[in-house]
This record gives sequence, structure tokens and C-alpha cells, in this order.
Amino acid sequence: MLVPFIIDPVSLEPDSAWTAAQVNIFHKSLLDVWQRVGLLTHDGDSFADSRLNEAVQKLPQKLRPLWHEMLKRVPSRRCGIRWDGRVTRDNISRLTGITSLALVDDACAEVDFGFDEDQLSKVIEGERAIEVCRFISAAQARAFEKALNQSGMHIEARDRYDDIWALRFKELAAAGIKRVTIVDRYAIVQHRNCPQRHLSGIERFLRLLDRDADGPRYVSLFSAWTDDVRRDHLAAVKDDFANVVGRLPKHKIKLLKISMVSKSAFGRVSHDRFVRFENYVWDIGVGLKVFQGSCAEERSSAAFKTGDGIIHGYKQVEMDLDGDAGTKHVEIPG
Repeated sequence: MLVPFIIDPVSLEPDSAWTAAQVNIFHKSLLDVWQRVGLLTHDGDSFADSRLNEAVQKLPQKLRPLWHEMLKRVPSRRCGIRWDGRVTRDNISRLTGITSLALVDDACAEVDFGFDEDQLSKVIEGERAIEVCRFISAAQARAFEKALNQSGMHIEARDRYDDIWALRFKELAAAGIKRVTIVDRYAIVQHRNCPQRHLSGIERFLRLLDRDADGPRYVSLFSAWTDDVRRDHLAAVKDDFANVVGRLPKHKIKLLKISMVSKSAFGRVSHDRFVRFENYVWDIGVGLKVFQGSCAEERSSAAFKTGDGIIHGYKQVEMDLDGDAGTKHVEIPG
């Protein structure tokens, strides 16, 4: 659900016609939508080495700490190609597949990309389209608005697993977020009962994460003891998932920790099923079952959530499940 976006460093330089209040509004509106659905992509091997960072250090004193705080709280990623950070008509095609949105200053928008005076953004067609948007109108960028509109969209029966993943999880997997937590009380029993012709939801999820992660990942799964998965089967669960992890082709999953929780503890603590990538959560009504087989078997609610206050509640659920006296753990190295 995250929208990869780039910012031409020149666009951070305040226009002489802007008031201080306008500058604050433009930046704060970008920071707001960024923390909700944005994934900043920058030049350089690290943000500290990027041309964009040089521009951030020159921001007005009141704005600079807001940017620094944002960069500490949310992930960013390097673009992965040699690029000087500038956005021009000549180099925009090189960024295809790296970004969905480019933010530029008014002069670049009108001179380089031929914007009309009142035009906010323009889609540059290519192998994969890139939207170019005025920096001052970042919050109204079509890419951001589309992501916000889709953040609560249901998964429908017959939606393909690869479409579900591409829309909701792929950019999170590639965002450099090392720790992923899954709370799904039925994930283990559904895995054990899955027909052999299909991949279970948890196995499919791990395969997709292994494929698209940009580095090592550490996955925690909370699931429930059921009549089919009794306490004396813990060793069998470990052996089963050792085989699952061992079959992952890229070996990006460096550790899978499975916490088996009693049904009564799940009943007390949480009926929700969700996947948390650090400070981003997908609340999925039927859980990882949406990834079982080639298509989702039934409609499911799906909601993308972020924000410190909201995410704290999900972390508390994990802590309560982990701390229950009946919870048992197994760890499977990758």
C-alpha cells in the first residue's frame, strides 16, 4: 500500500513568493500523507549521503526537526541506480519501476514537463507510468489519493493472491522493514489442513516475502492450539516449518518464531487477525487464508493502519499473547 515517491531537492527551496505560513502548510501536508502511505526513495547509498539530505539541512529552522523526526520514524529506501537526485524530462524514464510519484518545484513542472499554470500533476506514460506533481500540491497527488482510497478496500472472493500481495504488501516487503509480525489464530491449523495441491496462506506469505524483501527478515507468528494442533504436536509444527523455511529460494527469512497460544487466551486478548510491518499494520478479516490457493476463497475486510497510537494497540495484543502462561514458542532459523 505504500507509494514509492521521490523529491527533486530543488523543490524544497522556498519560493520567494511564499509566506512562512504557506511554506509550513506545504511541508506539513506532505509529511502527513507521507507517514500514512508514502515510501520516500532517495539518491545515494544512504539518506545521509543523498542530495536530498543536503536540501533538508537547508530548510527553515522550524521545519528541519519535523523532517528529521519523520525520517527516524518511517522507512525510506535508496533508488538502487546511479542517479543524482534531480528530476528532469531527460531522466524520468530511468526511474520507471523505482518510483510511482515525483515531486518537483513549479518551474520544473511548467518548463520541463509542460504543466499548465493551474495543473497540479501529470502522468508520464511509459513501461510503467510515473506521476509528476508539484511539491506544493503533494497531498493532492493522484498516487497518494488512490492509495488512501484503497487502504480500506475489501479483498474480494476470486482476487488473485499475486494481486492481493502487489497492492497491499509488496512495497512494505521492499521497504527495509526487518521485523514482521503475524497474528492469525487459524494460520497453523489451516496450514496443516491445506490440500496438497495448494500452498497454505502462511507458506505463500513467506514465499512472497522471501522473494520481494530487500534484505534479511525476522518473522514472528502467533497462532492457536486447536483440536487439530494439540500441545503435544509442537515438535511436529517445528519440523513442518523447518521444511517450509528451508524451501525458500532466496533465504531472506533468517528466523521464523512461532508462538502457539491457547484458544482461551486468544478469546480474551484478540479476535483480530493482522500483519504488522513495524509501524504499519494490515488488519485482514480472514487472515492469511486470503493467500491460500491461487485466489481468495471468500470476501474479507482489509484495512491499512499506521500512527503511533493505533500501532501501540496491536503491539499490546502481541505482548499479551506472548506473555500468556500457556504460550509455547519454537524458533526456526533460516
